[in-house]
Amino acid sequence: MSAESPLAGIPEFHTEDALLSWMEEEIRLIHALPISNPDAVEIFSFTGSDLCHANPPSAARILAQFTLALLLADWACYDAQADREDYSHLQQAVTVFPGGFRLWMAQLDGNCIPIGYSGFHPIARDTFYRLKTAPESITNRKQITPEPASNSGQDYYYIYSVGIIKQFHRSTASRRLVKEFSNDLALAQKCALAAIVVSPEGKRIIERFGLQQSGCITHDGHKEIAYVSE
Repeated sequence: MSAESPLAGIPEFHTEDALLSWMEEEIRLIHALPISNPDAVEIFSFTGSDLCHANPPSAARILAQFTLALLLADWACYDAQADREDYSHLQQAVTVFPGGFRLWMAQLDGNCIPIGYSGFHPIARDTFYRLKTAPESITNRKQITPEPASNSGQDYYYIYSVGIIKQFHRSTASRRLVKEFSNDLALAQKCALAAIVVSPEGKRIIERFGLQQSGCITHDGHKEIAYVSE
């Protein structure tokens, strides 16, 4: 990816096989990055809304590239396919609420590499209370449907993901990611939060925001922990 245009290297795909082949190779390269001192690496971030506002005529194309970069960051963070996000579901969420998704990239040897992201979006009140009182009734994360922000200024939000690749765990980059996510979330007029946790790192982060376990959902046959705020 070009350092001059962070998303310039994200190609357009016409088949799922081509997308998967590209993803596998890019993930292999990301996992092999020899980062001995992550705190010395230059990192930066931006949201989907930042990109759209910067170049309105090309907003649709840029948002498509942004979504693929998020997907790459997501898959690079998780080894198990069951823990990785589905492209169509991520695309729907980003399209509905682009300002809630922030991509983090590292500048390495003249290239810009996706290393992590954070994301959240509004959900219906009924979806929130389903996660709070009957999470076992959810059998796939796709049932947690993104909703446009309401006019009331008081929404229920779902924390989609907060993650960074292993080379940057417990680094300045990971702390900046969480801090910036907290800032983004603080700008949202929210009345409650919900989340699904699939890793110990995710559990630690989510509990910092005051969420508590409400039970478990099932996704692709795997149990995942549901969290909600009071």
